[in-house]
Amino acid sequence: MNTLSSQIKKLEDDIAATEDDIAARTEELEKAEADAQDQYEMMKTRICYLYENGNPSMLAAFLEADSMADMINRVEYARQVSEYDQRMMQKLSDTMQDIKEQKEALEEEKQEQEDLLSEVQAQKQAVNKAMDAKTAEINSYQEQINSASGEQSEYEKQLNEQEKLLAQVENQIAAAAAAKAAASDGDGGSSGFMWPCPASHRITSTFGKRTAPVAGASTYHKGIDIGASSGSAIVAAASGRVTTSAYSSSAGNYVVISHGNGISTVYMHASARYVSEGDVVSKGQTIAAVGSTGFSTGPHLHFGVIVNGSYVNPLGYVN
Repeated sequence: MNTLSSQIKKLEDDIAATEDDIAARTEELEKAEADAQDQYEMMKTRICYLYENGNPSMLAAFLEADSMADMINRVEYARQVSEYDQRMMQKLSDTMQDIKEQKEALEEEKQEQEDLLSEVQAQKQAVNKAMDAKTAEINSYQEQINSASGEQSEYEKQLNEQEKLLAQVENQIAAAAAAKAAASDGDGGSSGFMWPCPASHRITSTFGKRTAPVAGASTYHKGIDIGASSGSAIVAAASGRVTTSAYSSSAGNYVVISHGNGISTVYMHASARYVSEGDVVSKGQTIAAVGSTGFSTGPHLHFGVIVNGSYVNPLGYVN
């Protein structure tokens, strides 16, 4: 818009300069026309004089001469008058042609003037239209900002409620895992645990104290988040028995596996579950797919380790 405004200002200055040139050339044309008219009047006077007084021939001038010198003078005079008339006629013709050309040039300049004016007017209209559109867009954004500002506090309240609910569900999951676990579910991880998401080793949130990922989120994380593409395989970290395969509005699709000796692993926010409660799974078996179900900020696996009903740092078991 600033660029257009600068262009308009320059065009207006050019138009003003062109108008000054047109005015100056108009004065020159008027003077040239006046000079041509004067020349034309002189021609008429000469022609009228010759008509009224006759136009003696060279022979008459020769016969009436008093002497040879007088005859030569008369002949020279007649020749000069004739040449003068011819020069005047040519000058008049040239002047009129020059006037015609200047008039044509003036008309072209006037047309250019009109074209420039039309262009300026079109650009001004474009600027005004653009300004109106941008102003309307800004007003729309401002209304959205005002609306979002008004909704922010309510959104944060909802997040707080969600985090509280997720904490309750996690506690329930831990209690259920401890209650359902049996010593015979596995070797307690003595054969080792493997990374639960082969497609990604990128930890987006660690265990324990953290900065809330969104306003109102928990600042104590009971597992690790592994960022991965939606649909990536989630595998059992160790052999064991599925004690829970369910859906929760907060944890999303989740699976809990008991590995014996009071150790269980939790896999949350899956897009799909491939095992059911009571299934016996082997280490590395695909049990679910990465997703973003429940309270989630994007596709990831929330992986947790529960020992005797309490959450512990999963990185003590996998790396």
